[in-house]
Amino acid sequence: MNFVGEITKIEAQKRDNGRCSVFVDGEFLVGVDAELIYKFKLKKGYKLTEDILEYILNQEDFIQAKKAAFNLLSYRQRSCQELRGRLADKGFDEFIIEQVIKVLERLNYINDREFAGAWIRDRITRNYGPWVIKMQLKEKGVDERIIKEELAAEYSYELQYQKAFKLAKKKEKRYRKYDDWEKRNKLSQALQRKGFSFDIINLALDDLDKE
Repeated sequence: MNFVGEITKIEAQKRDNGRCSVFVDGEFLVGVDAELIYKFKLKKGYKLTEDILEYILNQEDFIQAKKAAFNLLSYRQRSCQELRGRLADKGFDEFIIEQVIKVLERLNYINDREFAGAWIRDRITRNYGPWVIKMQLKEKGVDERIIKEELAAEYSYELQYQKAFKLAKKKEKRYRKYDDWEKRNKLSQALQRKGFSFDIINLALDDLDKE
């Protein structure tokens, strides 16, 4: 067990009171979260070993990764895979990231099923069809079984029809200069791009033609 040195001073950092500078043998060694000072009972005269320092630094990385995760989640819900990617982009080690993910899952701050349900409800308000929503959630790393179950629960066939019909009626004005066949073709393509199925599209356009 190699001896690093004796702590000669611990002081709060001027730019961030939540962090402390640790000095060993009169020289600055490392900056750590204040939580770790109390957790490890660090104080002047504490004899620091390499093993303890390594453990403290790992805990420091964990705390900073957790703070970064909470900051990301403060903007909106995220899938586990999305959060992993964002934390990796910030340079955190894979082992630290997985520790953070486990803690956040246990505390229910991240939950792919809840995330998928919220995402679907939001996209429905934006008139997206189920196919586009499914692709978006797959890109976020959500399990396909969860996507299928949440779509079935949140996006009924009747609701898909209502959204497609409303969107087609809104876009119809844009294509009035075209003949009936070309107008229907352009409306069909527009609804396909939004993620609606051919069955829903044809049903919505058939009813629109009757008006």
